[in-house]
Formats: sequence, C-alpha cells, structure tokens
Amino acid sequence: MRSNITSLLNSNHDYWLFLRQNPMWHQILSRHPERINQFMNEYKIKRRKRFIDKVEDATMMLDLVSKVMGE
Repeated sequence: MRSNITSLLNSNHDYWLFLRQNPMWHQILSRHPERINQFMNEYKIKRRKRFIDKVEDATMMLDLVSKVMGE
C-alpha cells in the first residue's frame, strides 16, 4: 500500500479497524489507491459518521429525553 494511504489510515485508529473488518478494502487500496475516497465514504456510512447520522442520533436522544421527562 502506498505511503500516502497508510499515513491517512494512521491518522485515525478506527480506519484500521474498519479495514480489518473489511479486508477487501486492503486489496482494493493496494491495487487502486485512487479509490481512497470510496473507502472513506463507505467508512462514514457504515460507522454512521456522516453529518446526517449525527443529526438523527441527536434527534433520537432529544426524543428519548423528552419522553422520560414528560412521564
């Protein structure tokens, strides 16, 4: 794997965990390093790291708190 890809993966330990759970990405990134953006997008979707996921999580927490406080 190229050094720029490994340095990007080293920036976040969770990237390596995701890579370990999805070994096909190791092969893909070794052969096609230009697909790093696809890897990052899949990581964000599966780990719920997108902005919309964070908004949904916050909304669910607010709903839960309001139900607990209302009872």
